[in-house]
Amino acid sequence: MKILLTAKIFICTLATTLVFNTTNAQWQNWNAIEIQGDATNRLSFKGSYLKSFDMDNKYNPVFQQVAFQTSYELSKKWDVQGGIQLITPASSSKTRTRVYARAAYTQRIARKFNWTNSLRVETNSAAETRFRQRIILTSRVGLRKRLEFLNLAPSVAYSLFYNIGGNPIKYYNSTEELIAIQTPDGFHRSRLTLALNSKVNKYLRLNVFYMRQSEFNFLTPETKKINVYDPVRNRTVRSFNNYNTLGVTAQLSLNPLFKK
Repeated sequence: MKILLTAKIFICTLATTLVFNTTNAQWQNWNAIEIQGDATNRLSFKGSYLKSFDMDNKYNPVFQQVAFQTSYELSKKWDVQGGIQLITPASSSKTRTRVYARAAYTQRIARKFNWTNSLRVETNSAAETRFRQRIILTSRVGLRKRLEFLNLAPSVAYSLFYNIGGNPIKYYNSTEELIAIQTPDGFHRSRLTLALNSKVNKYLRLNVFYMRQSEFNFLTPETKKINVYDPVRNRTVRSFNNYNTLGVTAQLSLNPLFKK
């Protein structure tokens, strides 16, 4: 009964989030396929391909991403990851290269849930003009054991992004006097993700998710903000990029092919 109640709360939370986030933001669709395999009991590898579409604009492509990742389980509570992402926007032929490392700590809550807190650091190629490095803090809560219905595992996660570097921005005061030219380092983005993961069989898992991205200026001085007005060019510089995402990820496991 407690697990059923958890599922109902998850569904209500998803519905409420969708209702309050349908306005003033673009809708995207992200579809991905992943191939995963274990080299040892602790070491695993994953390759993936993701493509994003603009649901508000005739389903035109937004970007595509190819990624490779390796994970190592240090203990039952600690694990580390490292990987590379190659991101190509539909509007440009320039591929952004992103290299990252992540450490995560997982603990149990009331014997029913896993609570994972992680720290990810990344560096980006010069093709990524909004930032050069990022620090990402993520907190995720999910069921320890799957529901009997469709082998579902619901989860909710929240990520906070700290940007470093990128192209500098010109900042002006109220009298249109130039007061600074510098990079907008600071907390400028968050992502809320609600997901349902289903273990279809030993080879395939499907993950259906909703993600809301919001950008803002959090604890940021005037000369480090994004979404600022440039009176010389008469335009807003580095506008907030808020959008909603509905996505599906199919994960194929190679492990059963090599187990006797």
